Amino acid sequence: MHKQIIYFGAPGTGKSHSVDQSLNHVNNERVFRVTIHPEFTYSDFIGQLLPMKDSTTGDVTFEFAPGPFTRALVEAYQNYNEPVYLVLEELSRGNVAAIFGDIFQLLDRNESFESKFPIRNKQIADEIIQLPSDEIRLPSNFNIIGTVNVNDQNVFPMDTAFKRRFDWAYITSLPVKDDAGNTIQSLNNPKLYVSSDDNPANTLETTWQSFYTALNEFITDKENGLGKNEDKQLGQFFLVFRDQLVSDSHSTNQTVANQANIEVMDIMKNKLLLYLWQDVQGHVTFNNSISLFDNQIKSFDDLYSSYGVKKVFSDAFLNNFLIPNINRYPY
Repeated sequence: MHKQIIYFGAPGTGKSHSVDQSLNHVNNERVFRVTIHPEFTYSDFIGQLLPMKDSTTGDVTFEFAPGPFTRALVEAYQNYNEPVYLVLEELSRGNVAAIFGDIFQLLDRNESFESKFPIRNKQIADEIIQLPSDEIRLPSNFNIIGTVNVNDQNVFPMDTAFKRRFDWAYITSLPVKDDAGNTIQSLNNPKLYVSSDDNPANTLETTWQSFYTALNEFITDKENGLGKNEDKQLGQFFLVFRDQLVSDSHSTNQTVANQANIEVMDIMKNKLLLYLWQDVQGHVTFNNSISLFDNQIKSFDDLYSSYGVKKVFSDAFLNNFLIPNINRYPY
């Protein structure tokens, strides 16, 4: 199946996993994967002239070192009957207009999934012995798959001309379902404990899936929550818990369960709280009447030192979102 597609969604929704699932039948030698970053350039993507020293004469010459795009294109021409995939992770973190440069014109495909319009690029063409001239096109077996974290789209905004040359597949922030449409309750779903007040006896027992989905609803709810955009939400795999840890957290052996709970709490403290403090709550909403955090939390230091010891979340979140959702996704 021809692909020129971008998977997009909130952080932690499993976009890369979706890519891997779609390519699990493909020979690894025909998958060219690169992670885009703010310093990634056209030369990194296409290739560049680099100095090469002759081991015999010691002479230095400049030779073209192909980048991932060129290597993938060479593979596609050499194995025309086999699909080749160029996978571009974190596409929104780079300046795609500058990275693609003249290659952008090749993204328009015809009914045969070949480039409608060719370009002339001698350096790329010289790498492809099947080409009779400097004119290159994307063959029908050349596929491009990208991933975009919607939370990063303001790093380097993509223009409409680039976007419309791709299909866009949304990856939901809801928990993963099996082929029958049922939530996989055991997947990355440890037991959690959340303090509802400063009395340890009133600690709420829930699961990660129930907690983060309640959190997502609070983030976007415009009447009773923060009323923010979906790009501030998080996916099921924003935090990744080991399978054994998940199992241990639900153990009937209290010693095993308690030890697992300590590790789960550490993961929450060290990988989630800062995101909630800076990106979700943020400075803007601290002046609003609704907050994610309890009034006694005045700083991140308060939040970090109080988490797991006493109440840190607001009544607005606990009573209107978490408690009604507390058993929505049991283990």
